[in-house]
Amino acid sequence: MSQPLPGWSAQQLMATEMHRNSRLLIPSDARRAGVLILLYPGIEQELSFPLIRRPTYEGAHSGQIAFPGGKIEPEDQGIVHTALRETQEEIGVQVQATQVIGRLSDLYIPVSRFVVSPVVAYATKPLYYQPEPAEVAEVLDVSAQAFLNPGNRAVRPITARGVSLDAPAYLIDSEIIWGATAMMLAEFFAVLQEVV
Repeated sequence: MSQPLPGWSAQQLMATEMHRNSRLLIPSDARRAGVLILLYPGIEQELSFPLIRRPTYEGAHSGQIAFPGGKIEPEDQGIVHTALRETQEEIGVQVQATQVIGRLSDLYIPVSRFVVSPVVAYATKPLYYQPEPAEVAEVLDVSAQAFLNPGNRAVRPITARGVSLDAPAYLIDSEIIWGATAMMLAEFFAVLQEVV
């Protein structure tokens, strides 16, 4: 990932109108978070990665599909450390800093006022999960190949926190993956297609 990142030019393919309208209006007090795109050789060595389903709760991302990750804590030694620590806490997978292969562009999430930094790492073996029930309702193993199929992309009506919107989404294994997660994935796959 040494080439310039595509950033917004890729992210916008999966952006809702809310994301488009707020992308340049990042408040000075926005919080920071790190998430991990943890690649590994899945079934038949197909490039795969875990996503999580958030539990149902009174909050901005209730029940949504996301990457493991969370907010930066004072003891973290940077955003990469945050992403690795949160991944271990949420799905029980320990990832070493030496497994990190890069980062993607930061993305502002207006509904929760977080600037999220996606970190990309690679594990050489299949993963075994121990999800933390308070933070993870389910871990979903997904194949990267499925996201590259244009037939698995559509616009879907979504209602979140009482607001209805039309959201570009990936439709994978009967799951609707939209919002910031879809935007980060759009950039990831734009980068992946450049390097393969």
